[in-house]
Amino acid sequence: MTRLRFHRTAALVLLACALTPWAHAVDENEPLSMVFESSPEPGQRPDEAPVLAFRIAQRCTLFVARVDDIRRNKSHMGNLTRMLPTVHATPRRVESLRGGDAVPWVRDALLATRRYGFDTLAAEPPAAGLARRQLGAEVSLRLAHAWSVDLNLVSHVAIKVDYRLPGGATVSRQYHGMGTRANWASANGEFMTVLNLGLEEAVRGMVNDAERLCDGRPLPPEAP
Repeated sequence: MTRLRFHRTAALVLLACALTPWAHAVDENEPLSMVFESSPEPGQRPDEAPVLAFRIAQRCTLFVARVDDIRRNKSHMGNLTRMLPTVHATPRRVESLRGGDAVPWVRDALLATRRYGFDTLAAEPPAAGLARRQLGAEVSLRLAHAWSVDLNLVSHVAIKVDYRLPGGATVSRQYHGMGTRANWASANGEFMTVLNLGLEEAVRGMVNDAERLCDGRPLPPEAP
């Protein structure tokens, strides 16, 4: 009897653990948190040998003068397709992902470039003009979309950056980032994580170009 009671208790505990994530599954009436969190650096990840993380050779000051959300539908962040548990995984319904204000989300991702060695400030460049190893940047969010694919979540984020250089010259580039992760519970937090991965990859592309501009080197031609 004692053993049977133990097994029943264990089964209930396991069931509660399994159902807990689903309590926070996607809710069309609850917007995503829109909180940016950087992913761990390679050397911080468990079960991996430390890897030399990317750092710019000399410090560069990046003035983020403006962040705009120019998406046509600012409240829509993607969708989740609910599937029937059948052999052919028949779609049952599609649920929309809603998000809040994306401007602070993008701004926080840009400020996180400090981890690469930039002195990043959410401020206008100096009125007297930019000095050597200083850049201005106006950033526009063009796309932020996440969706479910089989047992995974995927995201695509695109930003446009208008750089201001010392001497008054300007140059513009677009950056795309893709994120992917396993879909455990179709939870809002999981969708937010995969969106963060996509945004972080787009910002890393910006970091590479910003380093070149700080060194006074021209950017490579844009891909056709």
